[in-house]
Amino acid sequence: MMKIISSLRSGLKRAFIVRKAVLLTWLSFFLLSILLIYPLRASLGSAFGSSMITERLAEGFDIEVFSDLGNTGKILISFLANGLIMTFLVAFILNAFLTGGLFGTLGKADGKFSAREFFRSAAGNFLPFLGITFVLTFIAGFIILILIFVPIGISGLSENMDGGQKPFIPITVAALLFLVIPVLLLVADYSRAWRASRDEGSCFAAIGYGLRRTFRKFRSSYLLMVSLILVQMLLLFVVFLMLPAWRPSTDGGVSLMLLVTQLLLILRLFLKTWRYGSVTAMMESLREVKHEEPQLIPQAEPVADNIL
Repeated sequence: MMKIISSLRSGLKRAFIVRKAVLLTWLSFFLLSILLIYPLRASLGSAFGSSMITERLAEGFDIEVFSDLGNTGKILISFLANGLIMTFLVAFILNAFLTGGLFGTLGKADGKFSAREFFRSAAGNFLPFLGITFVLTFIAGFIILILIFVPIGISGLSENMDGGQKPFIPITVAALLFLVIPVLLLVADYSRAWRASRDEGSCFAAIGYGLRRTFRKFRSSYLLMVSLILVQMLLLFVVFLMLPAWRPSTDGGVSLMLLVTQLLLILRLFLKTWRYGSVTAMMESLREVKHEEPQLIPQAEPVADNIL
């Protein structure tokens, strides 16, 4: 338990040291979102003009608005779909690059932040981190699909046989996801932390280390990750309570809502960096324990040294 608390404390300290890296990460994704939002906004403005459609959309999403646009609506939907796909691909690559910088600086957090070291680590870890992210995302998606569709299929068969719904199926799926997701995150974080600490090694070697480290010290690592996930879930709970009920009616209210939203995103990035730093601290502490194991068999001194 003390090792978990020590890792959380060390991770929080490291995240605070590299807070400028958190801001750089937020700024990068903010600029990426602008590249999608402003062209889309201009396209919507040219399509809707000064009609009453915007007021209908302000009251809630109405699919009839887009069906009434004809060919213009098809162009907008095509632009939105292509823009989302391109944004997802760029965000996927950008996330691998920036995560490499974060792990590199978290492992070398000596009381000060260096932008040069951040970008050097990001460039050096880019390709391995991209491979780690791609492989583990594919594996995680496959596992999550199994955990979701297998219980649903069993529920469908039981409904046909018994003629009733099984309300425990969604609860079972949620419980399984909550049990599996921390393991997947641990493998990913240990893999990236190991790769960032060595500046060498393939993505598959890093994933192999992440699997070994996760299950070798499963209890302490799992409790550490669950604690960090609960903190992030608390933030999401606050966001879901606050934002849907907030309907600004003035330009100042819209600007304030945008500011609050971006601050919440920065806080989420900081919590994720705290997770990276805590896992890195846990990995380093496990290494120290391994290196500091006492030798049970003393080594005999040479006879010549005893005579002299």
